[in-house]
Amino acid sequence: MAGGSITEMRKCLRKCTTIFAGVDVSKLSFLFLTALVLYIPTFAQTTTNLREVPKPADSLVDSIGVNIHMTYGTTAYRDTAAVKQMLSTLHVRHVRDAGKYYANDAKYNDYEFGAYGAIASLGIGFDLILDHNGGSAPSPMTPEAMGALQSLAAKNGVIVESYEGPNEADLGGILNWITDTRSFMQSVYSSAKTSPSASAIPVIGNSLAGPPIDWVLLGDMTAFEDYGNMHPYANTQHPSFNFGTALANQIKVSGSQTIYVTEAGWSNATNAKDNSPNVSEDAVGRYMGRLFLETLLHGWPRTYAYELVDEQADPGLTYTQRHFGLFRNDYSAKPAAIVITNMIALMSDKGTAVRPSPVSYSLATTSPAVHHLLFSKQDGSYWLALWQEVSCWSDLNGRGALVTNPEVAVKLTLPNAGPSITTYRPHDSTAVVQSFVNQQTVMLMVPDHPLLVKFSLIAAPTNLRAYVH
Repeated sequence: MAGGSITEMRKCLRKCTTIFAGVDVSKLSFLFLTALVLYIPTFAQTTTNLREVPKPADSLVDSIGVNIHMTYGTTAYRDTAAVKQMLSTLHVRHVRDAGKYYANDAKYNDYEFGAYGAIASLGIGFDLILDHNGGSAPSPMTPEAMGALQSLAAKNGVIVESYEGPNEADLGGILNWITDTRSFMQSVYSSAKTSPSASAIPVIGNSLAGPPIDWVLLGDMTAFEDYGNMHPYANTQHPSFNFGTALANQIKVSGSQTIYVTEAGWSNATNAKDNSPNVSEDAVGRYMGRLFLETLLHGWPRTYAYELVDEQADPGLTYTQRHFGLFRNDYSAKPAAIVITNMIALMSDKGTAVRPSPVSYSLATTSPAVHHLLFSKQDGSYWLALWQEVSCWSDLNGRGALVTNPEVAVKLTLPNAGPSITTYRPHDSTAVVQSFVNQQTVMLMVPDHPLLVKFSLIAAPTNLRAYVH
């Protein structure tokens, strides 16, 4: 009856009532309920046999960045020491902020890059946004201005990892934004590549955030950028919810160039009255770890979460723009900050990456929502990330509530018995959750946040002895 329907079941029951006219009703009910249980459909388990070259574990850590606003003097960013403490807690290596430069205001320039220097002292590199729309960069950009930015950076110990074009250039209300953006990006790229101190620094294109026609209107920008730029905000939904749409738009501007995701995140203003998309801190905590895995899975090497800290106090949770932070306005950590901290602690593996061999293994599950990435570390261990790419919020915009997603069983089969298999849930802590010894096949329960599975394939010798002659 697997191909039937509940309606057909009812028809069958009526026929059975006629056929078994002398049978007690309670027995008929039992027969019906038994048939119903047998009828309930189940999703077939799918086994996927994989042979993959693992990514370096540190590539996940190195993909994680965060947006900051060090010159927002009336916000939580005014306390440089607190900002440094939050970034130290996360152990992120990359931040994104504005690369403002005023040729006639040396005092401001020193203030700005002095603040950046304090952050750079943690070993953190900068993506600097060059945005002429706010009058914060010469337009056109010149080699002299680019050299001045590089000098300010060097003076304050700031490592500029990339320069970026105007932020969401189509939302500035400028009538000639298309012509202005194309002209400015051409001047930025030319100035960077002809500046001796900046020629090796990549240029990320400008970002857009309006309707799809804006990417068509802006057109091909590949001559003026090294990387494309996307802001694939997911409304209230799972991290990859808008990836397809965002990439289809960005291809019109960046072609086949590698993408940098310079903004992505969720706000927690769940009492906002303007129908803007907001979700609970719990939901963002379940999304955030997945965000960096999903972007890396799509081949995008850097993602900057928006943003480090809630800029203004708003205990009523009514203003969307005030609640994108990984930390609250009082500098306490939200669940999203905790999962980033724990994931970095577990996956960090600085040094010269070894060239790993392909690994054969299989995953069996009934859920098509289970995604995975395989990593390796220099010590020879493998780290398999598993997660459900599902939504934790029931509706879009200002509607909905937290969704509780049941964990999904996944059977992991290795090519041989692993001497040690351990699992971790960075959403909760860095502690071991489960341990298996000498198992080739293990059953794992995968949640809607990352599950990390550490395993090795060759046991280290335990009976070696050293002799001194």
